[in-house]
Amino acid sequence: MKATMDPNNINHQIPEKVLKFEEFVNNHLKEDLKKIHYKLDVLLGEMAEYIQLKNVIESLQSDDALKDGLKTQMDLGCNFYMQAHVSDVSRILIDVGCGYFVQFTLDEALKVIAKRLQLLEKQADLLKEQSATTKAHIKLVLHGIQELHNIK
Repeated sequence: MKATMDPNNINHQIPEKVLKFEEFVNNHLKEDLKKIHYKLDVLLGEMAEYIQLKNVIESLQSDDALKDGLKTQMDLGCNFYMQAHVSDVSRILIDVGCGYFVQFTLDEALKVIAKRLQLLEKQADLLKEQSATTKAHIKLVLHGIQELHNIK
């Protein structure tokens, strides 16, 4: 016995398939894209902090007036500041993750920052690639939905 396709049956299945594809785009692909963009924003913020730290270290190295130390303000929390004096600016503590801080000379710190920035740039590139792939998948599914609408 040969099965034949009923054109009317296909037209009834199209709205159901369109709904499934739209649900897939909205519930999966767009949510994945939001997560990727959030991770990328966090990563870019971290990169900005390292670049700012690098600029501070370079200004500390080039400023001869810092031989007597550095006057600054420290945030004690909740935007409550206190005057501080740093007598030795030849070393700096850098957060290396998991709440651990390591003391470095300024030259060592610049090397650590450069390596860390390289790593963060690679991670950012991967996230950008994932974002582009997810966007392409979204466009592909939306194009498929459009094709299903044209079949009607």
